[in-house]
Amino acid sequence: MKVINKIFWDTDKISMITNHLDADTHSHLMLQLFVGVDDYVEIVINDIRIKCDVIVVNKNVAHSFSAKGKLYFSSIIDPTSVCGKKLIDKMGKRDFLIYDQIDTYELSRQVKRLLHSTNVEQYKHFYKYLLNYLELSMYKHMYDERISSIFQILDTCKCTDHSIKYLADNVFLSPSRLSHLFKEQTGIPLKSYIILHQMERAFDELFAGKNITEASMIAGFDSPSHFASTVKKMMGMTVSLSLKDSEFLKVY
Repeated sequence: MKVINKIFWDTDKISMITNHLDADTHSHLMLQLFVGVDDYVEIVINDIRIKCDVIVVNKNVAHSFSAKGKLYFSSIIDPTSVCGKKLIDKMGKRDFLIYDQIDTYELSRQVKRLLHSTNVEQYKHFYKYLLNYLELSMYKHMYDERISSIFQILDTCKCTDHSIKYLADNVFLSPSRLSHLFKEQTGIPLKSYIILHQMERAFDELFAGKNITEASMIAGFDSPSHFASTVKKMMGMTVSLSLKDSEFLKVY
């Protein structure tokens, strides 16, 4: 069986078209979308087996999934993003949101077309179609200006200091007050968001030709194993598998 892993790295999400996603029971601070392409999505959420066309799993919800050689589209979505906030609003306190009311033929067709394309504009066109399918009217979520400053600092940082104290000093707050405000505004702990930022930076370095040890150190992980365990938890595959026989496309 040919391994298919096509990974799209966006500013607020990691998407993949894959037949090799295999994740044991785990939970994380990102939302996760699954779209069946070759077959229905069969997923276990909090020990309940679910079969459907399209599903979004809420953050911090235990789930497991195996592609079993069939093609799926999956997207790991930053809950602080516009898309993430809207999905959270729609889910409320539920563990997941199922979309079975709309035919998925065109959605599956577009995923298969995207599999053979390296055109960034085609990816953006596909994701716009996907958002319409998910019935997400896009809006700009307004954050406290100090939280917006934290996003900007992390977007442009050199990864030499990720401490909450360093970030708090930059926005003239105490570390505890910043942590509280960030969680209040975004719904996730600042420490966890920093790890997501480090993961993105590490993959940037891997794209540029660094090895796993070099990339994890540049991104500020405690060790290569810490980076590896984070990737496994978030993406459902090992770092080596996510790199081997995979195609990456930056879409921002």
